[in-house]
Amino acid sequence: MLYTYLALCKRELDTSKYAGSGILKASWAKIREEYNAKFNITRKPKYFSNVWFYQNAKYNAWTWLLRRTENGFNAETHMFHLPPEEWDALIKINENVSTFRKCGLLHEDLMEAIFANIVATKHV
Repeated sequence: MLYTYLALCKRELDTSKYAGSGILKASWAKIREEYNAKFNITRKPKYFSNVWFYQNAKYNAWTWLLRRTENGFNAETHMFHLPPEEWDALIKINENVSTFRKCGLLHEDLMEAIFANIVATKHV
């Protein structure tokens, strides 16, 4: 489900003339309609907004962690391999990185394509 959501967001960003500033309101309506139809569910606009901000926060935490750790990232496994005391210290600074202690960033390429150049986000 997350992959579909991200793919729809990327498509809308790629086709929007305002790609650098987030997703337009009309594009959110398209995303919502296609997502709900694909999974035969009814998600409200707030759901999509919450997912957007949560995934943006995860991506920002991921990039922050990449900048902070020099040799701790394994490109093959897409995971960070750090000693427990280093994890504890990093989590004290940025609690959002705790999720990466046991797994990598899901759909890393899509997340980067979506969030790397976002200047400001628009609300759903």
